[in-house]
Amino acid sequence: MTIATTLEKTLDKTPLYAVVGVGDVAVATLRNARAELNARAASIDPNAFRDQARATVESVQAEVRSAPARAQDLLGDVIATAFTAYGELAGRGKSLVTRVERQQATSDLQEQAKNTVSRAKATSTTAKKQASSTASAAKKATTSTTRTAKKSARRTTTSAKATTTSARKTASATKKATAAAANKTGT
Repeated sequence: MTIATTLEKTLDKTPLYAVVGVGDVAVATLRNARAELNARAASIDPNAFRDQARATVESVQAEVRSAPARAQDLLGDVIATAFTAYGELAGRGKSLVTRVERQQATSDLQEQAKNTVSRAKATSTTAKKQASSTASAAKKATTSTTRTAKKSARRTTTSAKATTTSARKTASATKKATAAAANKTGT
């Protein structure tokens, strides 16, 4: 078991889920607010707006006088609401993370990344073996040294090309997983 796996299993992910949930709520709220603002802007009457502004100024003056007493009452409510909202956001974030983890694009990305790591290790091993083989062949200083070196170089090149192809597939899978995760946000 790797250190990352151990940490992942032992750390509380609730704060992370809460942050993801906040982002999801923000995206959904902005989408709704944009539509509402467009609708309100189309229905504004300047005369009614002036009369409403006067009435608002008068009511604000009255509210300012009663603000200190109301502030104390609201503080207790705000604290309770904050704890409730934190729990709800953490749940929403966990739900979003779970949906992204379960989608096919994420699974494809993980599989491709494992394949790329495996190919990179194989390429490294092949290169080391071929370098060793080439070095010992060079010591023998025979005419077969050139052939052995070329063979070793071909094997290493083939392995490196396979690793490059695998890395490209991993990049493509990453792009798909990112796009799929972005589509999940705010829904």
